[in-house]
Amino acid sequence: GKLELTEFNIKQFANGFGKTTVQTFHVNVTTNILEIHFFWAGKGTERIPRAGVYGPLISAISVES
Repeated sequence: GKLELTEFNIKQFANGFGKTTVQTFHVNVTTNILEIHFFWAGKGTERIPRAGVYGPLISAISVES
């Protein structure tokens, strides 16, 4: 596979908190399987706080053929 993003700061890319962002990647799928991996890089919240928003959220992934 190919690593597309490193050290990605979604808050910075979206120009603020609570805003959306769209990323587009063109890939070739040759084995009928598309794998998407998310890795925690040891930065940010380690546990859920008592109340409030505590980190970035990915709410949708769209794949087109």
